[in-house]
Amino acid sequence: MRYTRLIALLAVPVLFASLGWAQEGESIYKSKCATCHGATAEGKIGPSLKTTKLSEDDIVLLLSKGNDARKMPHKKAMSSLTDDQIKAVAHYIKSLK
Repeated sequence: MRYTRLIALLAVPVLFASLGWAQEGESIYKSKCATCHGATAEGKIGPSLKTTKLSEDDIVLLLSKGNDARKMPHKKAMSSLTDDQIKAVAHYIKSLK
């Protein structure tokens, strides 16, 4: 019983942090990505992200390092975002499935 309470107490901050991260990721996505990928990631100029085969880690790498094989703006890193913001966006994109 005592361990159950401890686990519950530890889980609450993680849950709230995860919710905040998802909200931040959505906000950043809408301001930086939606123009090309659509408001709900359905695809526009850029491809749909709802069906991306990239893992969350792959998305983080793409946004933080860029990839010469990609079209702009993904040839270069998204230097206007912090590492935490990039992780939040990647988490949000993967939550859309």
